[in-house]
Amino acid sequence: MNAFPNPAILLLLFGLINPAPAATLEIDHQKSKIEVEAKSTLQDFSGTLEKYELNIAFDPKANAPTRADLTFDFKDLNTGIQGRDSDMLKWLAYSANPKATFHLTGWKREDSQFIARGELSIHGVKREVTISVKVEKGGDTYHIRGVAGLDYRDFQLPVIRKALVLTVDPHLTVKFHLVGKAELAR
Repeated sequence: MNAFPNPAILLLLFGLINPAPAATLEIDHQKSKIEVEAKSTLQDFSGTLEKYELNIAFDPKANAPTRADLTFDFKDLNTGIQGRDSDMLKWLAYSANPKATFHLTGWKREDSQFIARGELSIHGVKREVTISVKVEKGGDTYHIRGVAGLDYRDFQLPVIRKALVLTVDPHLTVKFHLVGKAELAR
């Protein structure tokens, strides 16, 4: 009987004891952007999220997030037209549902792109969403770009109509470009 353990077992145990270093992706809010695009009968428009909380755990070796949690207040979604923003808050029943959240639940690579799955909560309703994501690294900076299609009716929100003919299409596009640096956990 051999007194020395199998080298493969030692490597496995070492990997379990010393996993890859965890990192937090520190987002540069000045360089990052999250926006929603909407199509309307008269004029298409977009809204930009001015303020949000985003926590991303990141694996630099895999070049991918391992956890992501986003929270924002709908009053921080700005379309550039005060009346439209005010109408949006009424439509969302803002006083009862002021915030939205996203929690990453899964992540897989498909060629040079990733598919992220997560739980999005809007208007008190949670739905599973998928997002096409591309992660690029330039020097010590990461760029994470993504696009997701949403139907606001899935969140029990009514179709937006004004004067019986003006309508906002229920299919929205959410786009983001996050810029950040991975800071190793201590």
